Amino acid sequence: MGVTDAGIGSGIGSDLVDVTALPLDGLDGLPDTVLGDLLRRVVGDVLAPGAEPVAAFQSAL
Repeated sequence: MGVTDAGIGSGIGSDLVDVTALPLDGLDGLPDTVLGDLLRRVVGDVLAPGAEPVAAFQSAL
């Protein structure tokens, strides 16, 4: 896992986390950080979906 410049050649710089080489079985070994928790949650939801995703908002219209 590393940081890559996604804007090479386009003139737009960006700091994105490249997780393409991260093995899925290595997620449990990640530290307890926000990124580690998010990656475990996303992979867990894909492998064993528990509920339909829900989005909610309040509109003043």
